[in-house]
Amino acid sequence: MSSLWHNLQFRRDHRWAPAHMSAYLDSELRARARARLEDHTADCPQCRRVLAELQTMLGLLRSAPPPELFAGGPAITTAVLRRLHEPVEH
Repeated sequence: MSSLWHNLQFRRDHRWAPAHMSAYLDSELRARARARLEDHTADCPQCRRVLAELQTMLGLLRSAPPPELFAGGPAITTAVLRRLHEPVEH
């Protein structure tokens, strides 16, 4: 019976975990939810891989230079802002 319960819990947590990974990485989960995600990723290689990829992506984003340091950055920003304020044609 415990094997059946474990399988049901695993599948439920497998559906739940991806939607909560960002909050986990941002330290926005309460202790119980944090433990739930940690327990699941310890048992699930697929979710563990997704979490590791999100951690890598966040690390790369944090280490990237600010957008205005890229050539053409201000021009792109100006063009986007101009387009945002254009009237919408129907």
